[in-house]
Amino acid sequence: MNCPYCSSLLSVKNGHDSKGVQRYKCNDCHRRFCEKGIFARHRYPVLIIMDSLFLYSQPISTRGVVVNLKRFRKIEPSHVSIYNWVIKFASHLIKLANKKRIEFTKIVHVDEKFIHVRGSKDPHAYLWIASDSNSNIIATHISFARDEANAKIIFQKTKQRLGFNPEIIISDGLQGYKGACSWIFGRKTRHVIAHFEAVGIVHNGKLMQISNNRAERVNQFPALWLHSVRGFKRLDRANLLMEFFTIYYNYLMPHENKREFKVEWEKVVQIIQR
Repeated sequence: MNCPYCSSLLSVKNGHDSKGVQRYKCNDCHRRFCEKGIFARHRYPVLIIMDSLFLYSQPISTRGVVVNLKRFRKIEPSHVSIYNWVIKFASHLIKLANKKRIEFTKIVHVDEKFIHVRGSKDPHAYLWIASDSNSNIIATHISFARDEANAKIIFQKTKQRLGFNPEIIISDGLQGYKGACSWIFGRKTRHVIAHFEAVGIVHNGKLMQISNNRAERVNQFPALWLHSVRGFKRLDRANLLMEFFTIYYNYLMPHENKREFKVEWEKVVQIIQR
């Protein structure tokens, strides 16, 4: 069994607990764990926890999750428990991005929008979202400032997630994008400023009409979810929860007219425990 802490395969059986659950010990990190893995010491079963995570990723509050669990599962955990489950298992769910790679396109749209995060000097914080031409979210970043330094951060995250330099970066007229694009991606990546109206460019010998409407459309989905969340209290939690939503958006939500999922919800538990 894989170690839930370091993912090592060098684990051996190490007795049983008082309830007869098999325990293991990792020979790499020397930690002990049971066969329940990261779901050990929880009052509610795995199915209830995973259903809570799925419901929270919808445009619904933690109290709304409790109402749905009470109606369909005949169980009523605390709304605080729902939030604690999301914080605990969000980092494990993010592993899907490394285990189920998406083939992103070489055209990247980037845009930023206002959100509420406690502690910001300005009335709003800023959510940066980079997506490809197939409406897949590549990377997200939340900051208190809207400047070139934070533009470099979202571009650096984009480069790490892509594994290559995009051919075209499409953004609005924020001045920080120009310097950040050349700093992170180099001169071979073309930076195009476009808003709602399409801009004609010649790329690889073909005339292309490019606008940033696709980024505005992608922003609609987190906007609905953020409306139910009603802002964040901490910047680090805000970035963690946006990564959590990104996983749901890319892997667990059908896009457009497609009804299939990139990862079936029943397999998520197996993936994050490996």
